Amino acid sequence: MADKVLKLSKRYEPPGETPFDRIVLREPTYQDIIMSGKGFPQEGQPNGHGGVMVVTYHEVVDFYAQRLIISPEYKDIAGLNFADTKKLQDGICDFFHTAAPTGSPAPPTSSSSGSDGTQLPSSG
Repeated sequence: MADKVLKLSKRYEPPGETPFDRIVLREPTYQDIIMSGKGFPQEGQPNGHGGVMVVTYHEVVDFYAQRLIISPEYKDIAGLNFADTKKLQDGICDFFHTAAPTGSPAPPTSSSSGSDGTQLPSSG
């Protein structure tokens, strides 16, 4: 996977540093994800109504920001506005989302039930 470039909403000019209007991220590695013990920055949790809500662990997002930002320097992002902070968080978390499977779903398996309602194995 190539580096990810996040175009920011404005140009930032940290005092004494190089101005920037984009953040470049590298892809996380096994060492970043597993060996560090940090794992994924988000996870699904039951919401109590039969659905799932996404919980974001901001300290894990920041851990990945420190490791994955190629440019500018990590210290220079401290002044990001809300929109660009959200863009950076989403850019990091997007690395961890799996792509939806392509192609046709597997055909359903046929099954029968016995007279007592128990499932019988399919004969196919």
